[in-house]
Amino acid sequence: MDGLGISPLGDGLGPWGGPGLITIKGVVPVGRRTAAIVLDRIPKLDDDGAWNDASDITNYSIFPIDPTQFTEQNEPFIPPGKVKATHEVAIVDTDLYEPDPLQLLVTTDCTMEPGVDYEITLLYIKGAAGEQYAGPTTWTFKALSPSKKFPIKYVLAQAQDPYYDIANGFYALDSNGTPGLTGWQLTGDQNLVHHGGLANARKRINRRMFSGRGRYLIYGYGYGVDWPIGRLARPGDLRRLESAIAEQIRQEPDVLACTVEASLGLRNTVEITARASIRIFGNTIVRQVVALS
Repeated sequence: MDGLGISPLGDGLGPWGGPGLITIKGVVPVGRRTAAIVLDRIPKLDDDGAWNDASDITNYSIFPIDPTQFTEQNEPFIPPGKVKATHEVAIVDTDLYEPDPLQLLVTTDCTMEPGVDYEITLLYIKGAAGEQYAGPTTWTFKALSPSKKFPIKYVLAQAQDPYYDIANGFYALDSNGTPGLTGWQLTGDQNLVHHGGLANARKRINRRMFSGRGRYLIYGYGYGVDWPIGRLARPGDLRRLESAIAEQIRQEPDVLACTVEASLGLRNTVEITARASIRIFGNTIVRQVVALS
């Protein structure tokens, strides 16, 4: 404006001493559904139904700008760096930004698409001190694009004992010479006893040794050992047992190595000695005597 208008001598007054003018300085996207119309005067927003009140959303329009261009062969294309919108938006609310009332916030009914250029038009507005609207009425801006997100890497801490479990280990023998389970046990305050380390490893080794092959359904058909039950044991049976039991024990994830020895005992029994090296916890020995008949 000239020297008698807004500046430097007018100080907000119009050319003839009136309240002056209100103009748009720019439009800035501040959210996925929000843009700030930056003005040089505080706008009137009284929500009083006046046609030039900033709350009247019929004074606003917003449209995505179609970036489509055409080749010499009249084939459409989108230039690099441009984005074509897939839907339109409409302004449904307005408000003043409290920390800086020169910013008039407009909210759309749905998300503005990242990278799309939008054209916003404000037809009428009035300043809070009566300033008259001088425009410009139309501005363009680019919708916000999501900031780059760096993937969060979650590191699972290695449990000191990943097989810590309810204690339900094996007897050495029952009255028939067959291994049996101790079952669940309770502490003095009626909580279940737990165990880990080598005790837990021995339990899992025993479970593999004395589960009939394919009978532990949750682990599949390949889990367990076929025992020559109901007939006299032969030397060839012992070698097969040693191989089968060792193969089963090596399938435990924390077993580094193992050896198995089988020998005939009295009254058609077989004594099994399994030695295993357990990751983290070291070496352990499992001995059992099994009656075959």
